[in-house]
Amino acid sequence: MARDRCTGLTMLELLVCLALLGILLSQALPSLGQLKQRQRLELVAQTLRTDLQQVAAKPCCTAKRCSSASASIHSAAVTSSTWALLRNAVAAMPARRNAPPRAAPIKLQWLPLSQQVRQRSNVGNMSVQARQGLVSSIGSIDVSNPNGQAIRAIVSITGRVRNCAPIGEFKQMPKC
Repeated sequence: MARDRCTGLTMLELLVCLALLGILLSQALPSLGQLKQRQRLELVAQTLRTDLQQVAAKPCCTAKRCSSASASIHSAAVTSSTWALLRNAVAAMPARRNAPPRAAPIKLQWLPLSQQVRQRSNVGNMSVQARQGLVSSIGSIDVSNPNGQAIRAIVSITGRVRNCAPIGEFKQMPKC
């Protein structure tokens, strides 16, 4: 009485496995997209914080010349967002009274619309006074994505920059 045993998968078992795999994938793909958007948001917020700290930390003065720095923030709701970090060379005794200050770009940052990260600020320009190291036009800059997640960079008068989460969704950041 020898019985022939077939080993392998039947078509029904294979279809059940493929259906389960499809259900699991349909649940995982949106989460992966949200994770990618969240990481992009954190990267842009960290870049902005580092750039603002660089502006606040680098005002330099010599006996004849001081260099102040400024950060210019611009948002266009349709096309993109930008920020520019500039070093302004201002002579202690200017040769001409009405000579425009020369500005050398430190960094220009552009956030295209396709990146789905937007920035909005309550000030358009922040400048660091060269001798005192103080920031004029203190303010905050919000970086957000379409999911409603946001990170806020707050610049104090002393030039300290800190990040916080307005909604409190980020575990590593305090709630604003």
